[in-house]
Amino acid sequence: MNPLFVPETYVVMGLARSGLAAARQLLQRGHRVLVTDTKSAGDLGEALTVLEDTARVAPGELELHLGGHPEGLLAGARAVVLSPGIPLTEPFLVRAGEQGVPIWSEVELASRWIRGTMVGITGSNGKSTTTALTAHILALSGRPAYAVGNIGQALSDFVGVDRPGACFVTELSSFQLETIVTLRPRVAAILNITPDHLDRYASLDAYAEAKWNLFKNMEAGDAAVLNAGDARLAAGAARLRCPVYTFDARPVSDPAALNGAGLADGTIWVRTGGEPVAVMPRSDIPLPGRHNLENVLAAVLMGRLLGLEPEQLAAGVRTFEPLPHRLQPVASIRGRTFYNDSKATNVDSTLLAIESFDRKILLILGGKDKGSDYAPLVRPIRERVRHVLLIGQAADKIERALPTDVPRSRCRDLADAVRTGFALSAEGDVILLSPACASFDMFDNFEHRGEVFRRDVLALKRELES
Repeated sequence: MNPLFVPETYVVMGLARSGLAAARQLLQRGHRVLVTDTKSAGDLGEALTVLEDTARVAPGELELHLGGHPEGLLAGARAVVLSPGIPLTEPFLVRAGEQGVPIWSEVELASRWIRGTMVGITGSNGKSTTTALTAHILALSGRPAYAVGNIGQALSDFVGVDRPGACFVTELSSFQLETIVTLRPRVAAILNITPDHLDRYASLDAYAEAKWNLFKNMEAGDAAVLNAGDARLAAGAARLRCPVYTFDARPVSDPAALNGAGLADGTIWVRTGGEPVAVMPRSDIPLPGRHNLENVLAAVLMGRLLGLEPEQLAAGVRTFEPLPHRLQPVASIRGRTFYNDSKATNVDSTLLAIESFDRKILLILGGKDKGSDYAPLVRPIRERVRHVLLIGQAADKIERALPTDVPRSRCRDLADAVRTGFALSAEGDVILLSPACASFDMFDNFEHRGEVFRRDVLALKRELES
């Protein structure tokens, strides 16, 4: 170890994926790491085993404080590195603030050490698809690119990756953005802002402010990307210190009017200064729905801002495979098609899913409520949905929001919803899991919910076709 190196003490609060990655990185750098989690050693399972294995070979020092958050841990701490699921109103964090101990997200910690170009992407919907698509476009062009952050692998896991031209395309949630201090992407985008997580935020404005933190350290040499079709984002563009580019799914007559990416005569165009360039026909996009057109426009624009040519952008879009649990076809059974959109954890994403189909839908709704208003679902349900299938903790609240003339059924669980939906459907219908809710009342996460849905659909298919 460098004799001039002075180890510091960090508190890592929460040993989920990002907390584990941060703790391991700190240990490998020789720091003293105090891990605190309300769970027991038995509940933490494999994460704790991985951490202890790291501590045995790393130069740093590990202390575990499980089953609660002792106040004495804050004494002498350089910072608290916070797992995103823990709200800042947690008493331990309130005390940290009172004692002047900085509170950082894991991405804030990692951004201080990462080597390469950082791209930041946030929004209420479309973050994961746009993150994965942008990374795919870059990688196909020959540039080392990694989709990291809220999409899956923590940014801290890539500290020390030393590949020339490396790009870290980072999905960032509002929770992660609450506690950034110095994080500064080269290119960053807010895709949209719609009501979400209102069980955590006092208002939509408070939620939006967390999203705007993405740009707080960006300067003249950086580039911000905003959705021109989102009135809140369009109105806030003037507050930014860096150049702003926009994407817009509403067609324009002249692509020379664009300041970013848009659609003219059925073709995607980008203009980031100078003359606009044609990228590809809209019809070549392999993802359904207007919302995915917006995701593509955002990804294409960011790729162009990072120096890619139109043919590279087009090749990346054409070869992209949709992420699981996002309007993912599962199976067709006797002319009915089942779609897994488990990632739809808020009302707006479910609205987008409903609007993606021109066939009648049997819609599975429900899960853990996040303080959502379900009234916006009523009109599209009346227009496009044959029957609503209600599951989970939020079923009562959703049912109260539905007029009495909307056909609905209460289902015991996801398997019951799958079978009830099939029984009530007609040939040509879509049976769609797009819950508009979080999954934590019945499942570990949205991925678990989607996998259970897939399993239940395939079980029904085997039963009916055997």
